[in-house]
Amino acid sequence: MKQNNSQNFSIKEKINHLVEQINQWNKEYFLDNNPSVSDLIYDQTLLELEQLENTYPEFISPLSPTQNVGGFIDNKFTKVEHKYPMLSLNKAYSYDEILKFISNLEKIVPLEQIQFSLEPKIDGLSVALHYQNGYLVQALTRGDGSVGEDITENVKTIISIPKVIDLVDKIEIRGEVFLAKEKFEAINKDLKNKGEKEFANPRNAASGTLRQLNAQIVKDRELSAYLYEIVEPENYNLTTQYEVINYLKKLNFPTNELSKVVDVEELEDEIENFAEIKNKLPYDADGLVIKLNNLTYWSKLGKTAKFPKHSIAFKYEVEQAQSKILAISPTVGRTGKITYVAALEPVELNQTTVRNATLHNYNFIKSLNIDIGDKVNIIKAGEIIPKIISTVNLKNHTNYEKVLTCPSCNSILVEYEDNVDQFCTNKLCKEIVINSLYHFASRKSLNIVGLGLNTIKDLYEINLLKTIEDIFELEKHVEIMKNLPRYAELKVSNLITNINKSKITPFYKVLFAIGIKHLGERAAKLFSQEYNNFGEMLVDPLLTKMQNIPNIGPKILESVSEYLQDTTNHQLLYKLDKLMTYEIAKKIQISSLLNNLNFVITGKLTNSRNYYVDLIEKHGGKILSFVNKKTNYLIAGEDVGSKLTKAQELEVKIINEEEFNQLLNSLGEK
Repeated sequence: MKQNNSQNFSIKEKINHLVEQINQWNKEYFLDNNPSVSDLIYDQTLLELEQLENTYPEFISPLSPTQNVGGFIDNKFTKVEHKYPMLSLNKAYSYDEILKFISNLEKIVPLEQIQFSLEPKIDGLSVALHYQNGYLVQALTRGDGSVGEDITENVKTIISIPKVIDLVDKIEIRGEVFLAKEKFEAINKDLKNKGEKEFANPRNAASGTLRQLNAQIVKDRELSAYLYEIVEPENYNLTTQYEVINYLKKLNFPTNELSKVVDVEELEDEIENFAEIKNKLPYDADGLVIKLNNLTYWSKLGKTAKFPKHSIAFKYEVEQAQSKILAISPTVGRTGKITYVAALEPVELNQTTVRNATLHNYNFIKSLNIDIGDKVNIIKAGEIIPKIISTVNLKNHTNYEKVLTCPSCNSILVEYEDNVDQFCTNKLCKEIVINSLYHFASRKSLNIVGLGLNTIKDLYEINLLKTIEDIFELEKHVEIMKNLPRYAELKVSNLITNINKSKITPFYKVLFAIGIKHLGERAAKLFSQEYNNFGEMLVDPLLTKMQNIPNIGPKILESVSEYLQDTTNHQLLYKLDKLMTYEIAKKIQISSLLNNLNFVITGKLTNSRNYYVDLIEKHGGKILSFVNKKTNYLIAGEDVGSKLTKAQELEVKIINEEEFNQLLNSLGEK
């Protein structure tokens, strides 16, 4: 059955969904140390997001994993904001990419000033150490890059990190905490003997250990560390990375003995030499970090939202393996979208066991001519990224047949025009219901801690949880829940407490949580600026207040309006209005300098896009997603696309970051 284009999933909502999914996987990997998907599924999903963002840059979200450093903050520890963000490193997989990196340096740095400091890229956990009056007073994880977790007591158990240094001044020193291979093997042997779950690799072991609440466990596992960076090195008269390493040694910090400085002509040989020794090192090293040695040019080179431009990490050639497809299973998401998943014979790729791989949709299966029983080639680009690249056997088998009915409820699947995906449209489908409830309780929605996917499934099976309204009725069924396997009294009590806490929240979160098609978090915020509750929306089902709001397109308006006019949804909306206490969103505006001015931001910027969004909104300006006649300024960074052309056509004022700052300063002087 075909549907018209108006019923397609919008590109913007597709991007928002991928952003939400990948950020959840990042949390599982960086914070929980318990990834729920293989690297293959993660990478293919990230690649899909990157391709969509490259094609439609106007829909790039500041929350996108392509725009942010990565990592998450553990609520078990105190949150502390970094004075300077802890960024990640850009990666290169070939020497041609290194040459491009050098070419970009040469635009700003004189050729005679280009030397490189090299050091192994250790697969561990980044930390920031703060000393005052010679004493270690604070240690932070990278967290999300802007805010880290205070792990001071755990870091103090690491023998190689000095607790007292010969320096009165305040100083921040950054480096990597890791677990040596020998220690990792001993820890896993001990866990195995105890019948406990083993760590997948040294990186996970180091991360999990450093986030222990019991410092004695941290001490017993004997973590190691190498330090390599001093924040604000100019305060200590340091002008090169070589001087930084020597200064750290002078203060008795552990530094990597393989750190060295080389000329441009030596770089390629050094990359090749390190490839021969990296697997013989006593720790896991997944690449080589290449930094411009001259620190005086670092600030001039600037940074992107994720990476400094003065450094890069070289990742080595791909590792390849073969596996066999044991089964192909269609799965159903909360929107009804069908995703095919391949179960594989377990295969090890650089200490990662790959057991599953997404096959996206039937077109993907058809394009590779994949079927159950096929052997497939899997690679990990740069030793991290797994992909199915081809089948091994001859293509003389019967092709895998497209599934025509929902694997959960047996409803006939729908294919929309110009959309390669299939959908189940049965609102009562078990998997759609469960995943919709999971979305409602998720972190970006009502953030009901304890109401995870497994808990929702358990309560669904005993008919306690079938609708959103049922979530708020669970308090009546505490005795039944306490008698369930693995449901202790404290767990049930905490869940009820968290459900009640979730009743006090901004309206936009509830609007986003109910899962209206095409309505993302940012759009929900815009709706909440015009409507304070569902009651106000229901008396304006045609959404007249939203007709001329920038960033709210016709597809979103049509979808929300259809939802409001569907009387089967009214009971839920009135019930939510009665249950919830909607917090009034605080609009922090520090001035009206940019009142009545509309800005569009495009290209790669020195500061993050989110930095300029916050700055403009704090001074009363508005951010638009695309250039139109209402646009006053286009802030353009590097590698701009179609927005620049559109701005030129409409004679919109085009400025760079420096000119924007000048504009802000000039308005402030008036």
